[in-house]
Amino acid sequence: MANQYTGTDTSGNVVANPSALRSIYSLDIEHEAMGVMRYEEFAVQKTELGTAPGDSITVTTYNNLARGGELTEGISLETKSMSATEAKILVKEFGNAIGLTERLAQLSWDDMMAEGSVLLGRDYATVRDLMLRDALVAGGNVIFANPSASALVGVTDDDVMDVEVIRLGVENLSTANAPKFRGDFYICFVHPHQAAALKRDPEWISAQRYAGSRRIFNGEIGRWEDVVFIQTTHQGNGVAGSADAGYDATLVGTGAAAADLYRATLFSDQAIGLADALPVELRDDGVKDFGRLHGLAWYGIWGAKVLENDYVHHIITA
Repeated sequence: MANQYTGTDTSGNVVANPSALRSIYSLDIEHEAMGVMRYEEFAVQKTELGTAPGDSITVTTYNNLARGGELTEGISLETKSMSATEAKILVKEFGNAIGLTERLAQLSWDDMMAEGSVLLGRDYATVRDLMLRDALVAGGNVIFANPSASALVGVTDDDVMDVEVIRLGVENLSTANAPKFRGDFYICFVHPHQAAALKRDPEWISAQRYAGSRRIFNGEIGRWEDVVFIQTTHQGNGVAGSADAGYDATLVGTGAAAADLYRATLFSDQAIGLADALPVELRDDGVKDFGRLHGLAWYGIWGAKVLENDYVHHIITA
């Protein structure tokens, strides 16, 4: 009876729910997560379901060909070789669990299995989001809202997010020939505090003005020239409480005059890779205490990594 979620039938007998039911609630977990997740749809994703041994998955990116040009009559066309860069992404286990009693399941007005999948789905979304955010922070380059600053301590209270530092970031991405998403825009994740400063610029275009012209990303708040902005409290900052998902100790009081700082992340297509060895699924803990206790968990194996440092820029502001 191990690895089965159990319940009781109308006669009070302990029975095992079929594995198909667990599959349904695994999909519920993913469905509930979609409303919270921000970063995932901008990653290069690769899934390997146990096809190769080891704790890493290889993501291959192909380099541009040596440039062609004008041809000469009678001269054979020279073939160019294809070259590629491989990035190995370390995958790790992730998960969380809740406990249910048979008494609660029987006496509650709610469908505790469904409610549990909602809570687990939200938790999975937060963990997955933060894993991708941390992978982005582990790579890339840093620029400061104060153009004369070369370290965190050079950022003052007046150095808030503005279009000038975004313009610098776009210039750096364009110089690196970083590809745009859909050939049209870069993505910038910002904290609500940074978004509030950006919205004061007269060139700011709210997402409400172009909604309907294309699919709006989850959390998308607007656009400035070549950049689409996604707002999330998961962006690192030194103002949030230590238990908050966005809390970053390296940004607490590390600006000029002990100013608390914020981090935005501007990046291009093909910047980050996401590797899934085992996509999220619902697991149960079998029968315990003669069916009186049930454990439910989400579980998955994955990892992420920046594929090209020059395609990612972290913007530090007050």
